[in-house]
Amino acid sequence: MGWLVIILFISLFSVVAPFAYGVYSQEVLHKPFGDNPISTGALIIIGTIAIMVIIAANIFILKIRLLIKITPEALWISYPPIIRKWKKFTPQQIEKWEIRKYNGVREFGGYGIKKSLKSGSCYTISGNEGLQLYLTDGKKLLIGTHKKQALEFALRKMMDQELKA
Repeated sequence: MGWLVIILFISLFSVVAPFAYGVYSQEVLHKPFGDNPISTGALIIIGTIAIMVIIAANIFILKIRLLIKITPEALWISYPPIIRKWKKFTPQQIEKWEIRKYNGVREFGGYGIKKSLKSGSCYTISGNEGLQLYLTDGKKLLIGTHKKQALEFALRKMMDQELKA
């Protein structure tokens, strides 16, 4: 998460710096900023709007979470704020499953909510370990995790409970 905050600060700085220099150039140095300069007031308004958009995007990115819940009845996943509703996968929908290593970039073209013809769908944030589900409808779904042992334990318990029923 630390690298993400650094990238977000760099993105904010890359927007603030040119506008701050433009205001400094026009107000302190009394040199027009650019080939077709606008007023300092307009420069401040446009810069403020750009900064607000970058901050809003950064807050949105920092709020993204991959939530996994396993109950005796089903596996549930949610990806707020992008997907707020919980998606439900019952034991009857899961043909088989495994915990495995994956390469998000190579297999899915990156992290996030992705689909690939060869690898199926994925819900990932970071890392290289996940739960691979093979569904009874022929689809594949990979769910990234940093808690593979807890996920494996809970899923095994859910699936074993289904066999007993």
